[in-house]
Amino acid sequence: MSDHNDIYEENNNDSNNDNNHQNKSKFLNFKRSHFILLIIVTVIITALIAVFATIGVSNWKSGLNSDQRTEMQKVQEVYKTLNDEYYKETDSEKLSEAAINGMVKELDDPYSDYMTKKETKSFNEDVSGDFVGIGAEMQKKGNKIEITSPMKDSPAEKAGIQPKDVVTKVDGKSIKGQPLEAIVKKVRGKKGTNVTLTIERANQAHDITIKRDKIHVKSVEYEKQNDIGVFTINKFQDSTAGELKSAIIKAHKDGVRKIVLDLRNNPGGLLDEAIKMANIFIDKGETVVQLQKGDHKEEITASNDALKEAKDMEVSILVNKGSASASEVFTGAMKDYDKAKVYGSKTFGKGVVQTTNEFDDGSLLKFTNMKWLTPNSHYIHGKGIKPDVKISEPEYQTLNVIPNDKTYELGDSDKNVKTMKVGLSALGHKVNNNSNEFDNALQTAIESFQKENNLEVNGTFDKKTNEKFTQALVNKANKEDTVLQKLLKKLN
Repeated sequence: MSDHNDIYEENNNDSNNDNNHQNKSKFLNFKRSHFILLIIVTVIITALIAVFATIGVSNWKSGLNSDQRTEMQKVQEVYKTLNDEYYKETDSEKLSEAAINGMVKELDDPYSDYMTKKETKSFNEDVSGDFVGIGAEMQKKGNKIEITSPMKDSPAEKAGIQPKDVVTKVDGKSIKGQPLEAIVKKVRGKKGTNVTLTIERANQAHDITIKRDKIHVKSVEYEKQNDIGVFTINKFQDSTAGELKSAIIKAHKDGVRKIVLDLRNNPGGLLDEAIKMANIFIDKGETVVQLQKGDHKEEITASNDALKEAKDMEVSILVNKGSASASEVFTGAMKDYDKAKVYGSKTFGKGVVQTTNEFDDGSLLKFTNMKWLTPNSHYIHGKGIKPDVKISEPEYQTLNVIPNDKTYELGDSDKNVKTMKVGLSALGHKVNNNSNEFDNALQTAIESFQKENNLEVNGTFDKKTNEKFTQALVNKANKEDTVLQKLLKKLN
């Protein structure tokens, strides 16, 4: 019995040990599964945190709100779909450029442009002041390409290009619908080659052929006329303010106390240079220009003392319809502070400011980011600045181009006949009146002009006579600066 019992007890102990081992194993398995689950959960949570953090950082870096991100996602999906699934091979770079150009076009802003790397180079050349072309500043206004102003002594000016001329064709090919930079590229070319622009002026078309040349825009030119210093400021580019400052100091040493700042046909340029130039005359701490974006307005003040030599001088500013942008910033500040009297004709009227964003691939986005106001809060956009004293250009300098596809003769009645009479009279040929009637006196004047220019003397205003007539008026305008001479006469 005892042996049995012992055996039994022994067996019973073994059973208990097995149960304990089993329970322990279960416990260990339970703890191991918990541990693995905990690790998995931790990994998942960590991954989710990383994902959301990445998305959050990405969204923060993008600067887009949720609605904007949704719209951009759509753009990305369209881009990917067309790249991957369009039935013809696509150029991914051209697709992205087209998308950017589309966004810029939607702004309907003549001053906003997207430029490729090559186009950016041309843009930077403009700012620096050296390039090969015709020397005419252009802008896109609605669907039209308009001349802002021809540069002084440039091939464009010598050929008779004027501010507000609308360019419709380049070398006989329509430029309708093309981006501004593409048109600029067509106009530019190799030095010594010709380009023909078809321009519209007062709803009349005319072809003007211009020989391209290297354009070096000297920012400031100084000339002493009697006791008056005349400073021609062609464009606001790097160092313009410094050049003017040096020239004024020189003029002061020459005994000059009356100066004319000639800003005619100055298309503008760098805003900073206009501010620095105003600071030559405007005291430290005074507002030069106000920049406004939405409800936010910032006053840009003069950072240095005004030039002591400039304080001794009586300043006159000469402007016209080709004086734009930075020219108007400077003129507006000087006018508001009574630092100068403004002469000439009303300015262009560009009251907005552009900035640039250059990308890693060399392309560039130029866009309007704010408007500007004069120190006295005048907003001149689309209105221009009226001069204190109007000095009109001679009538012959404001004539419309006569179309060269028609011959005019005795007995005709046309508004272009009046143009002939005004022009021929300015060139020294006698006419009886400025009516629209092609009379005997005009026929005689044309015959005299034809003889003088070695043309066939037939008394009709034909294509060859028209070309010589236009060129003669351009040459006269380039030789005679009647507006400046009238101003100098007033100042003496």
